[in-house]
Parts: sequence; structure tokens; C-alpha cells
Amino acid sequence: MRFEVSVDDVNDRVREAELRSLHSWLRSDRQAWRLAAPQLGAVDSPVPGAQGSGIDVLSLVLGSAFNAASLAVSIMSWRATRPQRPTLTVRRADGTTVTISTDSLEEARLLLERLGPE
Repeated sequence: MRFEVSVDDVNDRVREAELRSLHSWLRSDRQAWRLAAPQLGAVDSPVPGAQGSGIDVLSLVLGSAFNAASLAVSIMSWRATRPQRPTLTVRRADGTTVTISTDSLEEARLLLERLGPE
């Protein structure tokens, strides 16, 4: 399963910095790295001849052993380190989305479980 994580309600510079921080956090967490295989990217394809677009999404490729609790712990642990905890939107390839703006690990886990296997 493929998911995209975006940071809401911030300017492009802050969005990119937050996504880079989350990417680094997930890469340093052994369990999250195995679970999610995070990659930074852009939602829109670059326009030919134009300078590349900024980073505005973090892609996560989750295997069939999707574990919402583990992913929630990683994301919530990262959010707790941020001076201003950003609101995140997690989007499944079929368009299903959840928004994480809570400080409750249990609520985040329940939200992410909605994105589990169909």
C-alpha cells in the first residue's frame, strides 16, 4: 500500500523542512524504516524546462503487514519534537485521507487504522 503524507497550513519553506524532518525521523527509526520505506517527493510532475518543484509530500510504501499502531507511534513521537506540532494529512492511493492534528496517540492510531487494508 502506498500513502502520501503532507503538512497542512504552512508555507512551502516550512512544509519542506517539516517533511525532511519527518523523513529523517522515520529513516532513523529501524521499525518505521522497515515498515514504511519513506521517500520525499512532489505531488506534481516537474514542468519541462522549469526549475524543479519543492518537496511537498512524503511517500510511504507499507507492506501487507500494515501496522497502524507502529506508524502512529513514529509519527506522534516526531510531532512531539516539533516546536509547533504540524497538522498532517495522510492519503491512501484511492483518495481516502485522515488528518492528524491531535496529541493523542490513541486517536492517531485509530485514524491511521482507517487507512488499513480495504
